[in-house]
This record gives sequence, C-alpha cells and structure tokens, in this order.
Amino acid sequence: MTKKIFLLLALILLTATTNVEAAENDSPFDILTSTYTEGANEILALVKAKEDGSLGFAMLDVSAKSIAFVNYSRELYDFYSKENPIVFGLMLPDQKRGELDDNLGLWKENFHIMPVYAAFKVASGQVICQKPFYSASSPQAASYQEEIKNPMHVRLIETLLTHMPRLHEQVQAKGITLP
Repeated sequence: MTKKIFLLLALILLTATTNVEAAENDSPFDILTSTYTEGANEILALVKAKEDGSLGFAMLDVSAKSIAFVNYSRELYDFYSKENPIVFGLMLPDQKRGELDDNLGLWKENFHIMPVYAAFKVASGQVICQKPFYSASSPQAASYQEEIKNPMHVRLIETLLTHMPRLHEQVQAKGITLP
C-alpha cells in the first residue's frame, strides 16, 4: 500500500498530467496541500491515506525523480519551533542496493526505511540544516553515529526541513486542522 502511495504521488506531481484530478481520484490518498510552485525541483506535501486517514509527509525531488515519505507527528510538524535536533524514519521506495547508505536502517525488498537524526538552526524564519545528517543500522537505535552520505537522501531530508515553514503557511491558508 505505501509503495502504491509513493508511486501515485510521484506520477501526479512529477508528470504534471493534464488530468491530475482524475489521477488523484483513483489514488489511495489525498494530497491535502504542498509547497509546489511553478518550476520548483523540491516539493513537500502533506498527504492523507484514504483507507485509514493516516497523515504523512511526502518529499519529492522532481529533477531526480526521487520521493520519500515520513509519517506525520505533531512533534515533527512543529519541529522548527524548538530548535532541538529531530529524529524520524525516512521511508524510501524503489531503492536499489549497492548504493550509499545501504547499511543504514532496514530493508523490505526494495523499500528502505532509515532512521534520521537531523540538527538545524532557524534564522529569520528559515530552517538552516546543520550537516551532516546521521543515521544508524537499526530504526530502534539508541544513538545515531553513521553519516548519511547519499546525496539524494540528503536532499530529501533537506526538503522536509527547509520546506516545513512554507507547508505551515499552506496548511493555514487552506484551513486544514491537524492533530
């Protein structure tokens, strides 16, 4: 189910089909809002599964045709108001083994789930990532000491962090109430 969500979201947002409404009606999720702007390469979207109503964040890198997903939590949504490092699970569909970061997290066939420890600062309302980002070999790790090296993973994490203030604006503009 999760893989299907990623592929449909990518299809809708990456191909810019002329019939996006029809494609979205057939998908198992709703895109509640996103940071999409004309010509942007990175997008952060707030999505809701039609089946169970669960919320999540989808990060897309249009130029590289990559996508990742993170489960919604209020703590993650509001992370930049506290300026403490955050920890979350980055879910990466359609990953191939033999690339950087293979030893991090866990694999379910070609679906890679990687814990992420990310530090940042906020200046003038903008999130500034403090790299490198870190991970571990297990999602239940007590410490995160392995550097995330895959540039695509780094870009997707940066998209989540740096686009979150803009996503807040979109959520507020659309009157979306979140738990």
